[in-house]
Amino acid sequence: MSDTLIVHIVRDAVLALGRECAAWKPSSTRALFGVQATISVGLSVALAHALKLPDVWWAAISGFAVMQANFASSAERAMHRVLGTVLGAATGVLMGPWIGERPWLFVPLLGAITAITVFRANASRASYGWVLGGVTAVMVVYEAHELHALGPTAQFAALRVIDVCVGVGVSVLVAAIFHIGARWRRSPAPTDAASGAPHATPQPPLEPLRRERAAMAGQAALAVVIVAAFAYMLKFQALPQALVTIIAVLILPSSQLMRSEKAIVEKMLQRMIGALLAGAVGIVLLPLVRGHEMAYLPALSAGVWAGCHLQTGQQGASYVGRQFTIAFLLVFVQDNAWSVDPAAAAVRFGGVAGGISVLGCVMLAWRRLFAACA
Repeated sequence: MSDTLIVHIVRDAVLALGRECAAWKPSSTRALFGVQATISVGLSVALAHALKLPDVWWAAISGFAVMQANFASSAERAMHRVLGTVLGAATGVLMGPWIGERPWLFVPLLGAITAITVFRANASRASYGWVLGGVTAVMVVYEAHELHALGPTAQFAALRVIDVCVGVGVSVLVAAIFHIGARWRRSPAPTDAASGAPHATPQPPLEPLRRERAAMAGQAALAVVIVAAFAYMLKFQALPQALVTIIAVLILPSSQLMRSEKAIVEKMLQRMIGALLAGAVGIVLLPLVRGHEMAYLPALSAGVWAGCHLQTGQQGASYVGRQFTIAFLLVFVQDNAWSVDPAAAAVRFGGVAGGISVLGCVMLAWRRLFAACA
C-alpha cells in the first residue's frame, strides 16, 4: 500500500468526521439509540461501583458494546459476549497457571490464541463470540503470569465474567424496556441504520478467502507475540488495551476480506482518530469533575451520547464514533469509585496507540517480506 493511498485514507476519515460534525442534527431514531446506550453505560458504571467490582471500565464497555438498533440484535450480541467471555475465561484458567512462568511457552501461546481467534472470527457468524473468547483467554493467561497460582487466576477470570454480565445484563434490560415501550406506543422500531452498521450485503464464499484470513491471523499472532514479549520483560501495564486493539482492527466483514489491507488500514486510522479525540476530551474532563458523582455521571453521559451520535451518522465517520465511545470509556471510567487519576487514563490510551503501532509495523514488514519472496 502506497504512502499516497494512506494519505487519502487519513484525509477521507478527517473529512467524513468534519461532515458529520457540520451536519450535527439528530433524528429521533439516532437520538433514541444514543439515549439507550447512555442509560446502559451509566447504570453499568453505577452498578459496578455499588458491587465494588475491580474493572469498572470493562462493565461500562460491555454495557455499550452490546447495544444494537433493535432488541433482537442486542440480545444476540449479548449472548455471544457472555458465552465468549465464559469460554475464554475457562480456557485461560486451565492453561495460564501452568505456563505463566515459562516465557518460551507463555509468549507463543498468546500468539496461538490470537491467531485462532482472528482466523475463526473472520469466518463465523458468531464472530463476536470468537473475539470475546480470544481476548478474554489472552487476558487471563497474561494475568496468570502475574499471579503465579491457580486460585487467584480463577478469581480474576470470575470477576471478568461478572463485569461482563453486569454490563450485558443492564444493556439487555434497557433494550427490552425501550422495545416494550415502542411496541406499547405502536411506534416503529429503530432501523439498522441507528447502530451505524452497514446494511446486509451478499457475502462471498469464505473458502477462496482462506489465504487472506490466514495472513491476517499470522499478522495478529506476530503483533501479539511482540507486545507480549515486551510486556513480559518490561511489565507493560496497558497490555489488555493493546491486545484488544490488535484483534479488533483485524476483524472484517466477509465482503471486505478481498481488500483486507486497505480495510484494516482504514480501521486502524479511524480507531486512532477516535482514540485521540476521546483521550483529549477525557483527560480534559477528568480534572473538571473532581471525582464528584453528580458531575461525573453527566460528563460520562455526554461523552457516550456524542460518540453514539457520530456512530449512527451517514457521512462515513461511523467507526470513528464507535471508537471514540470505547476509548472515552477506557479513559474516563476509573476502577476506584469516581476516581479521576490521569495516569490510569494515559496508560490505557497508550495501550491503544501501542497496539496500532506494533500492528502497523508488522503489516508493513509482512508485505515487504512477501513482496521480496514473490
